[in-house]
Amino acid sequence: MGYKIFVSYKYQDHDVAKLEGGKNQTPRDYVDYLKKISFSGDDVNKAEIANEDYSGLTDEAIRKCLAKKIWDSSITLVLISPNMVDLAQAEKTQWIPWEIAQSLKTRTKIAKRTLPNAIIAVVLPNVSGKYNYFVNYWKYIDQNNQQHLVRNISVNRTFKIIARNMFNLKEPMVDFVSGKKVYHGNSSYITVVEWNKFIKNMDYYFKKAIAIRNSIADYNLSEKLD
Repeated sequence: MGYKIFVSYKYQDHDVAKLEGGKNQTPRDYVDYLKKISFSGDDVNKAEIANEDYSGLTDEAIRKCLAKKIWDSSITLVLISPNMVDLAQAEKTQWIPWEIAQSLKTRTKIAKRTLPNAIIAVVLPNVSGKYNYFVNYWKYIDQNNQQHLVRNISVNRTFKIIARNMFNLKEPMVDFVSGKKVYHGNSSYITVVEWNKFIKNMDYYFKKAIAIRNSIADYNLSEKLD
């Protein structure tokens, strides 16, 4: 089954690992890789294409173009990169938060009502090929002497609108281990996955994100822009 996919990313972030065959060592190389190699023949890319020129358009005109693409997609991929957040600017003035907010809206057009997009946060490797600027793992042993691997997501390293839509299941399954809160199951509306895992089994993550979207009433969504 194919999907219409919108990709949100920060073009000018040079702190990502160089992708084989890439030209710029930026997230754009990863977008090009997805379009040329990984998306199936049935998938439709709704992100900007290489020959699109927005340079002569106002921000409002660009927003209208992007909003149409987001509305016509069912999944938003947001590429997490080390310097995606510009701390010197308000979030509401930056493109990625705006695109996420648009992706989370319920829209009605010509009597047709659509759900918000499913959202997948794909974590890109940094210049050292590591993901630990955003995702870390730690182990613990339960009372039955069973070892568990727990993933820690650094939500403080991304935009607030993304962070607010993680760990937002209304009735999560939670344990406390050594004073740390451990969530089980699909506790976040935004699915997080590292790039190397995502490209090996994209269809699995697409289906997972759509399944979460179809259970949208179980989550507290936030479209708020700071």
